[in-house]
Amino acid sequence: MKQKDSLVLLCVMGIFIFGVFGIRNIQAEENDFPLAPGTYWVYEGLVKWQVESGVKERQMTWKMEVIKKVERGEFTGYLMKGHPIDLVFYEDGRISSDYAIIRNGEKFYETDVETFQRLKDLQDKLENLVSDAELTLDLPLMPGKKFGEAEMLDREDDSYCWMVKEARPFSRQINGVALSDTLTEYLLTFATLPEDVVVHFTPGIGITRFEYVHHGTISEVDVSLIEYHASSSQ
Repeated sequence: MKQKDSLVLLCVMGIFIFGVFGIRNIQAEENDFPLAPGTYWVYEGLVKWQVESGVKERQMTWKMEVIKKVERGEFTGYLMKGHPIDLVFYEDGRISSDYAIIRNGEKFYETDVETFQRLKDLQDKLENLVSDAELTLDLPLMPGKKFGEAEMLDREDDSYCWMVKEARPFSRQINGVALSDTLTEYLLTFATLPEDVVVHFTPGIGITRFEYVHHGTISEVDVSLIEYHASSSQ
């Protein structure tokens, strides 16, 4: 899968207050995201990819951040930079992707920068702004819930759509996160014939782990959140 085509696999984030260690520490607020400009997340983990001479692997760090925000009617758009999905089919020299998240109610869509720009064009009636194929998060989360393209939701194998597999207490130590008994981590999967994606999402924090495996050409990603920084505008 090419990097550009992988954007449909996303999802993300949470909300916070000022805490210990001189940085903003989050306190869980269910069913919301910290998408204020300036918010960012740092991930670290193992990445494997295939080259002509074999398979390369490297411990890597990657940043995801919110750049800008625009509101227009029922939509809120966020201009983003970087996501763990950038590491899929990694190549030396790759840079962080530019993309957008569009919020409509409790639904979040991963799309391109051009869609974000449409929100700023007052002459644009915003018809067909987003599609179900771009839906990457539908709150609230609960085990067994599915979302994505309507025609895929009736598949008995739960493939080609997002599936909430599991909910469990969140207890990992992350720089910038104040642990709470109320934090719950959800495992979201997106499985297709050639690949599997697992997104660990914790309301009040965001993506806390991202896993990807391709079953043909070698590409594997397993990165976890190591730092969370809330925007000073929160």
